[in-house]
Amino acid sequence: MIYSANLSQIGTFKPMIRLIFIMFLLLPCVLKAQPQAVPVRFLQDYYYLGTAPLSDGVNAFVVTSRKEFKKLFGETKRPDTPDFSKEWMIVLLMPKTKWDAKIDIKDISMKAGSFIEVYTKVFDGIHKLTYDNYPIRVAVIPRYKNINNVNFYDGKRLRPLANVVVE
Repeated sequence: MIYSANLSQIGTFKPMIRLIFIMFLLLPCVLKAQPQAVPVRFLQDYYYLGTAPLSDGVNAFVVTSRKEFKKLFGETKRPDTPDFSKEWMIVLLMPKTKWDAKIDIKDISMKAGSFIEVYTKVFDGIHKLTYDNYPIRVAVIPRYKNINNVNFYDGKRLRPLANVVVE
């Protein structure tokens, strides 16, 4: 038995084949916009100089140069100081307090499009201290050339804390 193809049926599949072809072409663009984990390196024993005034609550900084670093921490030759040509320093800082308050970074979460999201955890403290305390958390992330903003969020309430524009 010999089968013959009906040419009118083949023409109806051409738009579907074109649609599938276009979907495969756009797939890499869609995958690029998906959130990606950002590698993070936490730094210990950094102390704020206390020279610039701080607002109430959490103050967020993205340090991108040695000059900005000196304003917050002064001159240092520590081996863990970031290489600002390759890295950015994320600094979360609270005003001076007599309470055992702490700040933590829950997740330097995702790079999506032109921004990075940083989720924080703030502990206001329950014990009074005999000295002044500047709660601080410092982390280093890679420098991304297409990133324009770093958005900081309260990880518990998921409300925005700050938006830092990065050059």
